[in-house]
Amino acid sequence: MSTNYYFSASNNAFYPVALQAQYEAAGTWPTDAVAVADAVFETYGSGAPPAGQVRGVASDGTPTWVTATPRAIPLTTQAASALAQAQQTVWADYGSLGQPVPAAWVTYQTALRAIVNGTDTTSTTLPAAPTS
Repeated sequence: MSTNYYFSASNNAFYPVALQAQYEAAGTWPTDAVAVADAVFETYGSGAPPAGQVRGVASDGTPTWVTATPRAIPLTTQAASALAQAQQTVWADYGSLGQPVPAAWVTYQTALRAIVNGTDTTSTTLPAAPTS
C-alpha cells in the first residue's frame, strides 16, 4: 500500500506526507492524522464527488461521501432577487409602453421592498407573484 497522505477526521482534510515537517514546524499538524492509502486520497481528496455529495467523515474517522446540505438563502436575498425581476417585468410589460401598473404588481413590489429594507420582519416566505 502506497501512503503519501494522511487524513484528519477533525479537519475533514488530507495532508501530504511530503509536507508533514512544515506542518509540524508551524504547529499545525493535526493530532488525529492517520495514514491512508493513495487510493483513498484519489477517491476522496482529488476525485470529484458524486452529484449532490460532499466529503464527510464516517463514524470510524475515515473519509466518505455524504449528502450535501443545501445552503439556506436568506429571505432578504430572495426578496431582493424577486424585486429586481418584478421591476424588470413591470417595466417591460407596462412602464415601457406607458401603461398603468396593475395594483397587484404594486402590492407585490411593496411587499418585497418591505422584506428587503427590513420593515417586514415577520414574513417567512416570499409573497406570491401576480399571475398577470
